[in-house]
Amino acid sequence: MNPNTHALRSAHEDSFVINEATRHHYYSTMQAEVYDEDMLDAALNRRQARAMVAKRDHRRVGVWLAVLSVCALAGLLWALN
Repeated sequence: MNPNTHALRSAHEDSFVINEATRHHYYSTMQAEVYDEDMLDAALNRRQARAMVAKRDHRRVGVWLAVLSVCALAGLLWALN
């Protein structure tokens, strides 16, 4: 029977344990992850803002086309009478 060598390790041999020697590396890594999330949030906010501006501009174009169509129809009716 082969014993599992990973199950027999002690806490002193664990390279992932947070102690005085690894604390700075751990917190630097955590800050780097938070920074990446902040960058992602900012990018998603910019994308949402661009989508809202595009939607507003699309509505404006639709309104202008409707107004111009009504004016053209009114002008056509006036010209035919």
